[in-house]
Amino acid sequence: MQPPPMRYAATDPDRYEHFMGRWSERLAGGFLAFVGVAPGTHVLDVGCGTGVLTKALADAGAVATGIDASEPYLGGARQYRSHPNIAYERGDIRRMHFADSAFDAAVSTLVLDVLPEVEQVVAEMRRVVRPGGTVASGIHDYWGFSTLNAVMDTGAVLDQRVAVLRDAMRAHPLVGANGQAALWRRTGLLDVTEVPIVVDCDYPSFADYWATWATGQGRLSVLLLQLPEDVRREIERHVRAWYLAGMPDGSRTCPMVIRCVRGIVPG
Repeated sequence: MQPPPMRYAATDPDRYEHFMGRWSERLAGGFLAFVGVAPGTHVLDVGCGTGVLTKALADAGAVATGIDASEPYLGGARQYRSHPNIAYERGDIRRMHFADSAFDAAVSTLVLDVLPEVEQVVAEMRRVVRPGGTVASGIHDYWGFSTLNAVMDTGAVLDQRVAVLRDAMRAHPLVGANGQAALWRRTGLLDVTEVPIVVDCDYPSFADYWATWATGQGRLSVLLLQLPEDVRREIERHVRAWYLAGMPDGSRTCPMVIRCVRGIVPG
């Protein structure tokens, strides 16, 4: 049996927009309000992807640098989310080339839980932020992500590979309450605060919802496309019944919980 994909697939910026970018835009404002980014500050967006948070930083008056390993996603960021106060760079966020204390803040959204070297990345985020600056992150709580769980829980009954992926994602030490906060404290950050932010995901129809999982972006989507067609159709049939819930097809609003944490670099 082929093992499930444990690394995030980041290959197509346009498909990412349908998969997650449209919801990332809704997250950005609340996340930056939680972080407390001031105009004129120099902020690093770690794992910037297609530039959703980077652009929100620039729009809020910050001077933003976005770094990511995916050239396709960076191409989308440069095409769709350019700004005079943004520089996008390709780089390894585990070993960043920036000098110590180069930024006033380092932020990241929807990234850390998909990395095996997360402690190394957070240590790098702390290193490149000046004393008194902020390090912050937001990631999915997979216990509070109803649109994904409907597919994962159904798929887990029908295919062992989906069950393995689901269990690994939910068992990640960062994704539950205070998981990131514990890491922030181990990294030596001070005044650590973690809160949930709820983002509404609005789907006009089941077809739009189901198309989310046909993008080939992200771990679950990649795995679904690898399943035999009959298994995939059976998952779709059951998930459609969940979406409709006995009502006509149409719009649905589903909550997505993001666990957000911030901490201060000691002086």
